[in-house]
Amino acid sequence: MKRALVIGASQSLGSHLVTRLASNGWHVVGTGRRPASDVPGSEAFEYVRLDLSSPEEARRFLEGAGGDGYDLVVHNAVTYGGTQGKPPELDELEAMFRVNALVPYRLLHELLAAQPADRFCSCVVVNSDSIYHATKQSAAYAATKAALRVLTTSLADTFRSAPVSVATLLLGPLPDPRKLADFQRVAERHGVPVEEVKRAFLRKANPFYVIDDLIDFDACYRSVEYLAGLGPAGNGMVCRLDGGSAGSLI
Repeated sequence: MKRALVIGASQSLGSHLVTRLASNGWHVVGTGRRPASDVPGSEAFEYVRLDLSSPEEARRFLEGAGGDGYDLVVHNAVTYGGTQGKPPELDELEAMFRVNALVPYRLLHELLAAQPADRFCSCVVVNSDSIYHATKQSAAYAATKAALRVLTTSLADTFRSAPVSVATLLLGPLPDPRKLADFQRVAERHGVPVEEVKRAFLRKANPFYVIDDLIDFDACYRSVEYLAGLGPAGNGMVCRLDGGSAGSLI
């Protein structure tokens, strides 16, 4: 049976990925900060609690991972920080870099280095189009994701001769439950269809977007499938499912 690891599987996109993989016959290990009792559908896969803000927890996870390796590793964990509308304090900024870039880099490096020589592993690192258009509100988050992108490139180079490929899935705006709830509230307040609110949001959020709806989770899953199916040729690849957010020349 094929084995998959999804880091950041407790909600939203990560929850969708583990559900689809499990339904397609994969043995799935999914991680998250929440207790299993707070993770819907966790009975369908092997859920492991893992807080990436703690390097010690990452080390314990690696120690318990065993030597069987994986056919697919998807890194999806993220934090947006708690500060809204002002620059984060230094300790919060450092915590964001740990969770969004530094600990994932070390975790993925160790997982891929331990991969058995006779088991090919596709590693897909989920990233964000925020790296192309940071604002004063999103700059700290965007910087962490830019760091992750650079570190992902180094992983692809490090493991170029190993039974591993490391690719980036760079995503635009997703239908996170909190975002959808906000849209619904705005639509009800103004008495307009929620689709109209989505279109207005996308036009205001980024003038380069050429989509009128959020990018659905299943499109993300199919992109992961595609990247995993490329085998060694996918090493170093960037797949942009971002609604054209960077404009015409990137």
